[in-house]
Amino acid sequence: MPAAAVEIVRAVHLERKWTILPARATQPQQCKLCSSDIQMLGCNYIQKGLVYSMATAAFDFQSVAELLKKSLSEALVYFYPLAGRLAPSSDGGVYIDCNDSGADFIEASAPNVSIAEIMEEKIGTAVRELFSLDGAINMHGSFLPLLAVQVTKLRDGIAVAFTVNHAVVDGTAVWHFINCWSQLCRESSSCVIALPPNHSRCFTTASPVKLNLRFPKMECLQKFTPPPFSEKIFHFSSQSISRLKEQANRGVSRDKPISSFQALSAHIWQAITRARGLHSSELTTFKLAINCRPRIVPPLPYSYFGNAIQFASSTITAGELLEGSMPWVAGLLHKIISVHQDAHIRAELQKPPTVAQLDKSSPKNTVMMGSSPRFPMYDNDFGWGRPVGARSGWANKFDGKMSAYPGREGTQSMDIEICLLPHTMSVLESDPHFLVLRG
Repeated sequence: MPAAAVEIVRAVHLERKWTILPARATQPQQCKLCSSDIQMLGCNYIQKGLVYSMATAAFDFQSVAELLKKSLSEALVYFYPLAGRLAPSSDGGVYIDCNDSGADFIEASAPNVSIAEIMEEKIGTAVRELFSLDGAINMHGSFLPLLAVQVTKLRDGIAVAFTVNHAVVDGTAVWHFINCWSQLCRESSSCVIALPPNHSRCFTTASPVKLNLRFPKMECLQKFTPPPFSEKIFHFSSQSISRLKEQANRGVSRDKPISSFQALSAHIWQAITRARGLHSSELTTFKLAINCRPRIVPPLPYSYFGNAIQFASSTITAGELLEGSMPWVAGLLHKIISVHQDAHIRAELQKPPTVAQLDKSSPKNTVMMGSSPRFPMYDNDFGWGRPVGARSGWANKFDGKMSAYPGREGTQSMDIEICLLPHTMSVLESDPHFLVLRG
């Protein structure tokens, strides 16, 4: 007889789902995806969330949910592409049909889950349950909402989790949207947001992009099963990052010094490669997304609403990486980032975009950094104070994927979320050279 199916007990219970429309009808239009958008069509949605502590005596979840729904409706008037759907165009491209179809808003409860549990360094299954649309591919935006928000009542607070189509926006645009939404919620839905989005969609190639994509017809998702990875948040204090930066710049003369982020990235790349136990002849790659907004001439505004990212990478043998000094390894990353200026960016834009999944398009033994410590994650006060933590879902995770977060204390500290195979994670956690520079 077949073995009985194992029932999965969820920590988070979904209660109600709403479709949130823009508070006022927006002008119907078609926003064409540019090459930087199109490259993300095969990836998962972005999943990022914030955790808030709530005073028990004053905490009325339904009032909070109603306020969030009302202010989200107002925010969608400004950020109207998020209320649309994706569609293929007759010339072989893809566009956002800005048709006011709406965004999903889900109310959920996790009465046995505390903020402390969500904020543990080792990411548990409850964190993954805070996010909706697990397994969704950006191309599914032809029938799925481009934005889904799940608000979960915890034992002592709430989690507000955002799932956003990555072919429509990049991380900079996501956090700009959340910042503006939180302002509308905090100050009143009738206020004027500080920095309206720029919908020019001008970060593109000179000639039209033609694709041969088959958009899915079935309005369903395959059951999502997370792979057997370990995921953990590593905190690096401002003091430890200063030491790393000093070490990376020691004895080396450059026109521009190694940044804190480059030094920390080099430190982690070497540590993960040691933990993987690679043979000295095996290749290892460091990959990251670069925000092109300030790097092109003239620069795109911060408020540019779309994807304005390109990927850069460096590949060497494990032996070269581990035998190299910190200044040398950090210099490799400094070089691939520094070269990413106007001429290089425009040359890349002339190439046909490649549509691929991040995990399948990355070489073996890759270490990839996503997100950014510059994103204003802790500036999102919806009216009940700053968040106490930031977390991500399971989207776009693979062995070697990392995400960078600013430290909550507002200094130069950083939190790095690392996803590795369990054995590799165990070795990394016991690496004295890696850990000594965390505190």
